[in-house]
Amino acid sequence: MKKRVAVTISFSFAIRYLVRTGMIDLMRNFCEPVICIFWQQDDLIEELKNKNFEVHVIPESVRGSNYIDTRIKLDYWFRLYKLKSPTYKVEPRYIEKFKPVKKIIISRLREYYNYWLFKLTNAKDKLIELDKKYLVTDTNYNEMIALVKELNIDSVFTVTPFHPQEDTFLRAADSLGKQMITSILSFDNVIKRGWLTVNYSCYMVWNKYNANEVKRIYTEAMALNNNNVHVVGAPQFDFYHKPEYIMPREEWLQLVGLPDTDKKIILFAGGPVSLFPQEPQFLQHIDDAISEGLIEGNPLILFRCHPIDRVERWKDAVKNPKHIYFDSSWNGTKKLTYANVSDKDIAKLCSTLYYTDVHVNTSSTMTVDGSAYQKPQIGPGYDEVYPNSRYPILTYYYQEYYLPIMNTNGLSVAKSRKELINYVNDALKHPENYIQKCRDIVLAITTYDDGKNRERVLDVLKAELAK
Repeated sequence: MKKRVAVTISFSFAIRYLVRTGMIDLMRNFCEPVICIFWQQDDLIEELKNKNFEVHVIPESVRGSNYIDTRIKLDYWFRLYKLKSPTYKVEPRYIEKFKPVKKIIISRLREYYNYWLFKLTNAKDKLIELDKKYLVTDTNYNEMIALVKELNIDSVFTVTPFHPQEDTFLRAADSLGKQMITSILSFDNVIKRGWLTVNYSCYMVWNKYNANEVKRIYTEAMALNNNNVHVVGAPQFDFYHKPEYIMPREEWLQLVGLPDTDKKIILFAGGPVSLFPQEPQFLQHIDDAISEGLIEGNPLILFRCHPIDRVERWKDAVKNPKHIYFDSSWNGTKKLTYANVSDKDIAKLCSTLYYTDVHVNTSSTMTVDGSAYQKPQIGPGYDEVYPNSRYPILTYYYQEYYLPIMNTNGLSVAKSRKELINYVNDALKHPENYIQKCRDIVLAITTYDDGKNRERVLDVLKAELAK
């Protein structure tokens, strides 16, 4: 009898990881995947059912104020005393400059209060007990318990264990003694996504740095599972080794709205508005520089909107664009993260990375994606709109999870508008100088560059389910 494994999908990127890589199809060789999707995505559900997968739409997690308040306080404890990251303050301090002064003061007072609360009292133990209590009384935990029993599963496999949409379902499954396995979706998740309330029997991560982070943070789980952490790479990077995901150039140009031209193309990959509301300034600076003749060859700019952002904010922010062509990514209608990701979407991304000549983004995973195609990578590290002397945008590149990229010296970080333009010019003229730098970035973050990361995940998963 094959084990029945609940495979959770609560985010568009999970579809790319689990469905489009063919991972769930191959899982059928050694288990019975039970697809648990956390929103009503009709086209995906129909596609999976047509392939004879068992599919269930899981109700949204209901989280009352007592439960949420307790989790917020525990997250303070996690960041202050459990995470132990030397750069944990960078993001919250950096984004303070986008907030009203009153909110900054309140946030700082809460942090100061919680620091001493956990340092001088046993508040953490009391909060953990309250968390267990409110999980039962202030969420739809009992509904999830009944659902997990009804699914009749043996194990759970999640790539997004940090998502609040999955929280109650995962905790219910864990409390019922189900085998819990995770392969963490991205290299920044361990540091940035908060405390995992479930101890997993197996963790899969992208690189040795992530493995050390998991072992450092989740000591209780490590004691229970004998340090069961595996470096498997990034299955979503396997697409970059498949020529069939590169569209014919003419088809790609039409799809992204670019003219048929021999001009070189600068790809600007936008970040989410929650972190970089001021980022359109960099797009404006490059466009202005082309108009002023400061960038040789009169190149075009292709702007790719982040999947959890709306292209309209960029169109509104950039004044009189002359060389920019705006392109959207996959977006959900009810919620931006609730979107199907098709093979065509992936082919469009692969082709965009392949056909563009220089890539610009602000401290993004796209630096690694673009490096897979050996294209020069440039990051703006200055801010003319929201300068901050203590936590400037430059510090964002030196957070713990991003530091392996910086240590390769493969990413050119511009500390001024002039330097940004100089880097773009050099990259357009001498792309050959960046090939080895790109290889170094890919290997530093994804560990492997052979297109076989999916197989590594499947090998670990098969071995774990056999236990």
